[in-house]
Parts: sequence; structure tokens; C-alpha cells
Amino acid sequence: MRAAGRVNLERPNQLVQSGPYAYGRNPMYVAWTIGYVGAGLVAGTAWPLLLLPVVLVVTQVAVLREERCLEHRFGVAYRNYKASVRRYL
Repeated sequence: MRAAGRVNLERPNQLVQSGPYAYGRNPMYVAWTIGYVGAGLVAGTAWPLLLLPVVLVVTQVAVLREERCLEHRFGVAYRNYKASVRRYL
């Protein structure tokens, strides 16, 4: 959150390439997914884990949409970042 804290995530005006974004382009989605799985395990119920494939598909669709928007907004700078940093981990 600190690395992206000053960026309007709805309409970003800069690429964040420091902190966890230097290792993966979507660390917030990774953290949210880990939190989702953790909450399911702590709650001791199976349904969150059974729905995990749906959560992963929805996340992937959102990430692909965001990537298209970022590439349109930042052009070559985003393509270079995308080529040098993995999507998730």
C-alpha cells in the first residue's frame, strides 16, 4: 500500500515500479488472494476454497483489463515494465 499510496488507482498518473511492484506487477491482487484463502482457512469453512477458482478467474480478467488500460495510458513505458517484471510473482 505504501508504494502505491500516492497514486489514484482509478486513474493512475504514474507507473509504480518500486517496492513490491519491482518484483510483480500486481502485488495487491496477490495479497488479496492470500487473504481470501487465509480467511477461509481461519473460518474453517470449505466454501471459500471451493470458490477459489472463480475468484482467480475474476482476478485474472480484472488484471488483463487493467493491463490494457495501463498500456494505452503509458505506452512504451508500460510495455518495458511489463517485459521486465512478472505479472504476479
